[in-house]
Amino acid sequence: MSIDNIGEIVIRVAKQEIMPRFKNLAQADITAKSKGELVTIADIAAENALSKKLLQLFPKAIIGGEESIAKTPALLKAVISADHAFLIDPVDGTNNFIKDDKRFSVMMTELRKSEAVSACIYLTAIDKICTAEKGAGAYISGKKIKIRNRKSDPAHMVGAAHINRFPENLRTIARENLKKICQNRPAFCAGYDYISLVEGSKDFSVYYRTLPWDHMPGSLIFAEAGGYVRTLYDEQDYTIHHQNKGLLSASNKEQWHSIRHIIFPNFSADH
Repeated sequence: MSIDNIGEIVIRVAKQEIMPRFKNLAQADITAKSKGELVTIADIAAENALSKKLLQLFPKAIIGGEESIAKTPALLKAVISADHAFLIDPVDGTNNFIKDDKRFSVMMTELRKSEAVSACIYLTAIDKICTAEKGAGAYISGKKIKIRNRKSDPAHMVGAAHINRFPENLRTIARENLKKICQNRPAFCAGYDYISLVEGSKDFSVYYRTLPWDHMPGSLIFAEAGGYVRTLYDEQDYTIHHQNKGLLSASNKEQWHSIRHIIFPNFSADH
């Protein structure tokens, strides 16, 4: 089964379980799963529905979703060690969803022995899907897309630098140096920002916390579109094992180094 078929399942579930609840949440539909982390009835319903459909198609696969992993952390280890697994983020950008902001998505990654082999991001309220299979390129709504080497002048760049979770010393440095770029416009939805990178409306993204359900889909899609995605601290390929090294995505290696130097001059892994 191709990623396009899986994408169709994602779209159907999103239209059934998420969109009817968009701009229609009651207070009882929103709960806190941890400090500062909210979950809605839409997150839970969509993850349950996707998990059920995937298990029907792939009964031997391990299915892990953000909400099920929050309840059973050992499930992530099972996903990592499985021969075949799927990782689901049922509503990426939950806070935006709660605020009636259209910048939220459904994301899914297919893994073989912990390696991402296909992924999709569906911008539900905008009805736009982006897919990729490893080695086969990236597609938006069925059309193959390839990023170009873009801006070299930081004064013209638009970024999606999510700096709030960085350690205080790095956050202070980044906040000051981001004044050197044209604009910093994080969407607070990784799926939305990765599609913005692929389409070219944003030039780079920076994250500190790199939970796999947030970044495995977008990093595969952006890389398949020709982008350069590496861990911020030591410039390694991003994998499901990298959760504490930050993540920087740019159109090419040269731009990647330029942006890291602009935002974090004299950066080293000792930070």
